[in-house]
Amino acid sequence: MKVILKEDFINLGKEGDTVEVRDGFARNYLLPKGFAVFSNKHNVEIFNQKRRSILKKQETKKQIARDLKSKLDLVKLEFFMKSNDSGKLFHSVNSLNIADELFKLGFDVERKKIDIHHGTLKAFGTYDVTIKLYEGISSIIKVEIKKEEKQEDKKPLNKKLNKVDEQA
Repeated sequence: MKVILKEDFINLGKEGDTVEVRDGFARNYLLPKGFAVFSNKHNVEIFNQKRRSILKKQETKKQIARDLKSKLDLVKLEFFMKSNDSGKLFHSVNSLNIADELFKLGFDVERKKIDIHHGTLKAFGTYDVTIKLYEGISSIIKVEIKKEEKQEDKKPLNKKLNKVDEQA
């Protein structure tokens, strides 16, 4: 089924593109959610009239992506993680963790635009993570996973135990 996209859609096309999709995907997802309209003569004429404004919006989005790229290229994230005695991490770092840290720094990046080449980061070290900002524009940030230093919790615990023993 041919549809015209009403907004940019990852891995499918940009706003105003006429694309061929499966009938079920169009009927059950794209059309009801308002992401696309049927490709008929009337809708094609409407989008041809809107072509200039669509191209202007796309150029604006590209410029915003370039500006964001220049800022993101300077970012280096550090995660301090706990591990067992053999050095294996208790938790891995995924795209949600990276998106949260970027949000704390003032960057609003969607989780699905973060591409961790290994799926999740499960070991100590420095990794390159790609952030897809716009078609053909992506930024590579450094993510470093460091070992969290263990704090001695035994001494305060022993003091508490000694006070209990004194009371008895």
